[in-house]
Amino acid sequence: MIPNLAYVLALVASAIWFAMAFRYFAYQQETAAKVLIPPSARSSPLFLTTAASIRFLGGMNGAFAVLSLALLALAVSGSALFAAPAERAVLLFVLGLAHFSQFIYNVPILRNGGRQGEAYWPVRTGPMLTIFVVDAVETLVNAGAGLLQFV
Repeated sequence: MIPNLAYVLALVASAIWFAMAFRYFAYQQETAAKVLIPPSARSSPLFLTTAASIRFLGGMNGAFAVLSLALLALAVSGSALFAAPAERAVLLFVLGLAHFSQFIYNVPILRNGGRQGEAYWPVRTGPMLTIFVVDAVETLVNAGAGLLQFV
């Protein structure tokens, strides 16, 4: 019972977070670019290039949101597909890794103090802090739910 509940809750949390990231990065790419690019550099053509490239991050998050929703639909429908605990654990570990990949690369930036003049972005405030914290929590939720599949 607890492993099944953990699986469903982890999928719901992942689906919501990945969908939010999809919306932000795919449809608000210039807003997201403003977080990364300091005001003094926003008149550069590289600002628009960065904004356009951020949409790729939206696409990846969108795919993970759809995967999470599909797995959730299978789980609540009672489907035998991905019903084995080991299969569910692998899926949760992969989703956890997706969250981890969006968390871990902010650690060196945070450790070095965030934005430094024209370089990097602020990890201790604003949207990047939220992304940093939630992806860390999502990593733990998915890893924990994955481990619970073996109980």
